[in-house]
Amino acid sequence: MTQPLYTVRQLAYVVRDMDAALKYWVDVLKVGPFFLYEHCPLENQRYLGQPSNVDVTLALGNSGDLQIELIFQHDQTPSVYKEFLDAGRVGVHHFGLMPEDYKAACAQYRALGHEAAFECTVSGAELVYFDTVKTIGHYTELWDNNDVFKKLFLIVENAAKGWDGTNPVRPGPL
Repeated sequence: MTQPLYTVRQLAYVVRDMDAALKYWVDVLKVGPFFLYEHCPLENQRYLGQPSNVDVTLALGNSGDLQIELIFQHDQTPSVYKEFLDAGRVGVHHFGLMPEDYKAACAQYRALGHEAAFECTVSGAELVYFDTVKTIGHYTELWDNNDVFKKLFLIVENAAKGWDGTNPVRPGPL
């Protein structure tokens, strides 16, 4: 990951149709390649403080240094994704940042009155979505400053450099 810490690293969109979304982002916006994580294993999920088990497919691709994430929810489990769609919303669902000190940044968001709306781990690395909707119009995702995320984001970023449009959707690494 070449972006400096605590910069907006990712823009994420919840989509109703992953195939259509991928086609638009690749064919029209020339973003890619995308790495697809079907039924992504999000561990230790908590939605509004309660245990959860939402089933999502994620696609990660870069436009320059900015990562684009597309999220499709397969089930009707209550979640930050379902509530977004149920409210008739479209557009940016959240942006993602990696603070230098994850725990201190989480404490800062809590002190500002932002509730942890969704939390989970990916390969043991923590992430959290804070409810910043009333403040900035969408959620804010923080990732633990962890090699799991750094390595993944570097793979996605490097694949986009000089990408010639071939093999636009690939299985997700890791």
